[in-house]
Amino acid sequence: MRITNKRTFIIYIGILLGIVVLANLVSRRMFFRLDLTENAMYTLSSSSRNIIGKLDDRMVAKVYFSDNLPGQYASNRRYLQDMLEEFQAYSKGNLHFEFFRPEDDQELEQEAQKYGIPPIQLQAIENDRMEIKNVWMGVALLYEDRRETLPLIQSTAGLEYELASAIKKLINTDKKTVAVATDPAWEGKNRSVIELLQQTYNVRNISLGQPIPADVDLLIVNSVSDSLDLTALYNLDQYVMSSRPLFVAQNRVIPQLQQGIGMQINSNFIDALANYGITIEPNLLADRISGQIGIETQRGIFRMRNSVDYPFFPLIQRFNEDNIIVSRLEQVRMFFASELTYTADTTGAVNKLFIPLMSTSNYTSVTPGPSFSLAYQNNPAFLTLASYGRTVAGLLMGEMTSYFDGNPTDAGGAYTGATTAGQILVVSDGTFFSDEAGGSVPENLNFVINASDYLVGDQDLIEVRSREVTARPLEEISDGKRKTLKWVNILGPSTLLILFGLWRWRNVKSRSRFLEEAYGN
Repeated sequence: MRITNKRTFIIYIGILLGIVVLANLVSRRMFFRLDLTENAMYTLSSSSRNIIGKLDDRMVAKVYFSDNLPGQYASNRRYLQDMLEEFQAYSKGNLHFEFFRPEDDQELEQEAQKYGIPPIQLQAIENDRMEIKNVWMGVALLYEDRRETLPLIQSTAGLEYELASAIKKLINTDKKTVAVATDPAWEGKNRSVIELLQQTYNVRNISLGQPIPADVDLLIVNSVSDSLDLTALYNLDQYVMSSRPLFVAQNRVIPQLQQGIGMQINSNFIDALANYGITIEPNLLADRISGQIGIETQRGIFRMRNSVDYPFFPLIQRFNEDNIIVSRLEQVRMFFASELTYTADTTGAVNKLFIPLMSTSNYTSVTPGPSFSLAYQNNPAFLTLASYGRTVAGLLMGEMTSYFDGNPTDAGGAYTGATTAGQILVVSDGTFFSDEAGGSVPENLNFVINASDYLVGDQDLIEVRSREVTARPLEEISDGKRKTLKWVNILGPSTLLILFGLWRWRNVKSRSRFLEEAYGN
């Protein structure tokens, strides 16, 4: 447009302002971000967008966050604001947020504490000296008459999951129920898993001595060390026959580390699992890729404690990339695991699917029972045995027949002999839920909550939860390749430097010759 007078200039400015306003309105609805990180860490996942898109009423996020935070906390406010803006963009106008500085207003400070957001003390440099100051870093989400609070945001890691999970809790008032049936030997030793599940589900402890309540959506069985009495086994069997999911952590070896031996577990519960289609083999797996154990060695008059690789603590790094439960996991730690295999049931049902979820590496040795030596194996043949990966966790779905088929107990007319939609997920490590072993490993807890979400049919948060990388294991390579890479790293830079020097010397020589020919001596 050519500006020839004042009227044309005003029209021109008006059009520009209109374009800017329209672009801002459109950008609030059409959010776009170029994110080149792995797993698109700085962009909302499709699951988060799906959750926030379910809002059908106004939700308010009150953010109580201090300015000028020290050190590693400095970028948290900006990251949180960017994420809330993105949630707001996909909320169809239902999410609104506002930042407050409680240190400036006593009423705001009291309001933050009413919502469960306390101040914390941090060291900060002010007026050229180190001081202790109270800061706030929390969010309160208000929806209808309910509230969820993130009292302290110390890190940006996992923040999208925390926000999406809190929003989901506010939207979904009908929580699923997870029941945990625990062998008395494990009672009180799986608090980490239970606390994790309680963030999403109603969790209760139950006894298999009574029929499983009808409102239980998922049953977790945490390792039995002996046969169940028939009543308990029958109640468990009828739960499976009701087409509700079962999540089992069951080992086949009782370790006795002080004696350096392990004894095989024989149980009717293991027999029942085999009847449904999953056999926990009577063996013990040892993997070259493993965790460590502390051992004492004598050096002169001193006893030293060292950490050494212990093959019976396999580190699982091979996952089924086609299954959402494990597709984004990096590593899971197991203890005294056995091999899982699929077996057809006694009726030969074919409408059944077994999905391997996790397996050991190709450097796995198998020790058959009934007794096992748990002594530290330090010979090269044992540690480098090339075999193939063995399945240590799997999901069975489809037709299953009752363990009591043809011989039901006194069921009072309520006996169910088969199901066409059974679901059983088995991990062959009986300590997988234990606070003293697998339950203390963050990656294991991710697997537990992912599996629970999957089994109850609620997969919204699995994708969000799995985006954070908690472990980045190195790829296992052969000794020959390792040596080759070692020498390439040693000789490569020196060789390149020598070649570069020769190239420079040749260029200087050529230039000198050219100057001599052009200008003489």
